[in-house]
Amino acid sequence: MPRWTTRLRPVLLLALLLLTAACEAEPRHYDFSVQPVGGPTGWPIWVEELTFDHTWSARAGNISSGFEYRPPRVGGVNILAHPMPAPASVQARWFSYRTQTFYEIDLELPDTDALLKQWYRDYPPSQYLHYLVTGFSGKGEVMVWWRAYCEACGRDRSRDFHAPIVESAWAEEVEGNPDWYREHIQEYVNEGVFPSPW
Repeated sequence: MPRWTTRLRPVLLLALLLLTAACEAEPRHYDFSVQPVGGPTGWPIWVEELTFDHTWSARAGNISSGFEYRPPRVGGVNILAHPMPAPASVQARWFSYRTQTFYEIDLELPDTDALLKQWYRDYPPSQYLHYLVTGFSGKGEVMVWWRAYCEACGRDRSRDFHAPIVESAWAEEVEGNPDWYREHIQEYVNEGVFPSPW
C-alpha cells in the first residue's frame, strides 16, 4: 500500500466523523398537525396568538371544548404544520369569556425528541395521524399533549395514543380590552349558545 494512503486515512476518518456529527446536529423533522382546544364546554376562549419557538405560528381563534378531559377531546380545528422539528416552546395569548381576562404564557417544553422517535416507530405515519394538542382554559391553565390517531381503526379508538408533554402550567393575567369580545359574543349569549359572563 502506498505511503500517502496511510497518511490520508486519518484525514478521511476525521472528515467522515465531522460529516456524521453535522448530520446528527440537524434536528429531526416530524409530520404533525397542531390541534388547539379550549374551554370547558360552554365557556369558550379566544386564542389571539399561538406560536412555537418564537418562529412559527398556528391559528386557533374561538374554541370551546376539549380542555376539561384527560386526554383532551379534540376535533374541529386542525392546523396543518409542515414537517418540522419538535417545538421547544409554545407562546400564547388568549381571552377568557368566563373571567373576562386576558392571559399570556411563554412555556418551555421538555425535550421530547427521543420520545417522538419512539412514538413515530410505534405509531407509524403510514397508519397514524400525529397531533400536538395545545389546551387553554378560561382560568389561565395550559396543557400540551401528543396524540396519534389511528386512521384505519374506524370507530375503534382503543388503538389511539395519547401522552402528556405538559400536564398543567399557569399563564399570567395581562392587560387587554374585553369590549370587542363583549360586542361580538352578545349575539351568542342572546341565542343561548353560551351563558352571559357579565
